[in-house]
Amino acid sequence: MRKRTMTVLLLTALLTACCASGVNAQEAVPEARAARMENAQLVAAIGEEPEEGFDSTTGGHGSLTRLIFSTLFRRDKGLGWEGDLATGYEVSEDKLTWTVTLRDDAFFSDGEPVTAQDVAFTYQSAKESGGDIDLTMIDHIDVIDDKTVAFTLTRVYSPFMERMSYLGIVPEHAYNETFKDYPIGSGPYVLAQWDKGQQIICTANEQYYGEQPNIRQLTVVFMDTDTAFAAVESGAADVAQINGTLAAKKVDGAQIIDIPSIECYGVCFPMIPAEGKRAEDGELMGNDVTSDIAIRKAMNAAVDRQRIVDGVLGGYGSVSTTGLEKMPWLNEDTVLSEDEYANTELAKSILEEGGWADTDGDGVLDKDGVKAEFDLLYTDGRYRQEMALEFVNVAKELGIIVNLEKVTWDTILPVIHTSAVFYGFGSGDPSELFNLYYGGNAGGPVPWDNGGVYANPLCDEQIDKALESMDEKEALQYWKGCQEYASAKGDAPYCWLVNANHVFLAADGFSFGNPVIQPHGGRIFDNVTEWSWE
Repeated sequence: MRKRTMTVLLLTALLTACCASGVNAQEAVPEARAARMENAQLVAAIGEEPEEGFDSTTGGHGSLTRLIFSTLFRRDKGLGWEGDLATGYEVSEDKLTWTVTLRDDAFFSDGEPVTAQDVAFTYQSAKESGGDIDLTMIDHIDVIDDKTVAFTLTRVYSPFMERMSYLGIVPEHAYNETFKDYPIGSGPYVLAQWDKGQQIICTANEQYYGEQPNIRQLTVVFMDTDTAFAAVESGAADVAQINGTLAAKKVDGAQIIDIPSIECYGVCFPMIPAEGKRAEDGELMGNDVTSDIAIRKAMNAAVDRQRIVDGVLGGYGSVSTTGLEKMPWLNEDTVLSEDEYANTELAKSILEEGGWADTDGDGVLDKDGVKAEFDLLYTDGRYRQEMALEFVNVAKELGIIVNLEKVTWDTILPVIHTSAVFYGFGSGDPSELFNLYYGGNAGGPVPWDNGGVYANPLCDEQIDKALESMDEKEALQYWKGCQEYASAKGDAPYCWLVNANHVFLAADGFSFGNPVIQPHGGRIFDNVTEWSWE
């Protein structure tokens, strides 16, 4: 209710001001937007309010925190690496120590310089907080001098560059119990005001070492998708993230901005039979239906991904059969060709060869006394229900019953190893393959990592070699190698469906510049300094 109230408050403020000045109400919205354009201001209905506040040491470097904080490194627009606060790094001969040098022109918004001590404090605090980012590979951190910091690891870990891009650096001198509400960073903006549950107002950080933002005041309002659409339509907001269905509606004075994404959706299958075994987290494992490879391969063969792109996403997306189509580490040999999916006859032949048949004439396949029936759980979110329903309908055509249930993560976790789960993934980092497919992850500290309890020693061997490589470039061949097993052409632990583009409704004249390819959850603020009114 508070998010919807915000739209009313914005509109009321606009119209009240216009009535007081004698301006016609129908002219109020265009004039208000014109004033924002003239003053380099923007109202954006993008992103979710940080539940734990603006403190990157207790979680990750999320969407909105990128406005305020800087990281050591960041992904460039080709999914490579570039320095942010860091000017370079060196890895020791034994691959255990990563020494990072910092730029000398970086200051926090309070005027204090960013030092190696701040970097060490940020990472040590994050490690001790036990937040969302796994930093257990860090043994200790040494401050060499004001602009040099060294991370010594407990084990060789080639994706450590990713860890050096996850945390926004906080100032040790200003960090206290209220920091999360009144953050100080070295990013392009300063948090000037936070009306919790409603909006944040950010102003350009004059101390920022990088390119100064074109938008001098950025207001981010927190709204659901339909309300955000209405806010742009009415003029209360200038840009909002929407979905493909809303994008089909014509809005005068506004444009659709369609940004490619690596946000991929798919179904995770429990991979072992139900034999009463428990994972490390204590939860039961196994499903007698999805553990049969014929079921998994048949579903991969039958689902018409293009129909999901066209029907569910409104054309704003692309087919995915690997979850990795836009990644540099994709093994192209594992991609299903057009005749290997949306192919019901192929799926039926796979099931028949696998011993599945309708022996009692009830329309449901069975094998060795087991009916082809399993549960599929999904959480609330863009597109998820519609995509899951398409999966259910395709399964029914094959004689497989999929019981679809909308739940929360709290209710998923106790059955995450026994029920199929509808997931969204896409971090832009190859180590996600470790999270998804490494056998040792099942039932570990991050419960949704390898929830289906997939384990193939040959796949694990490739992942181990990738992690033990000198860097991401050397590891590339091994990340590709693990996909030979953990793909639809291998063991089929997932049925990947589509990449969903990130779609925005924006006022005419607004530009995002040249944004990065968007991962799951979005990183549209990564290039916020390029945003502009043209």
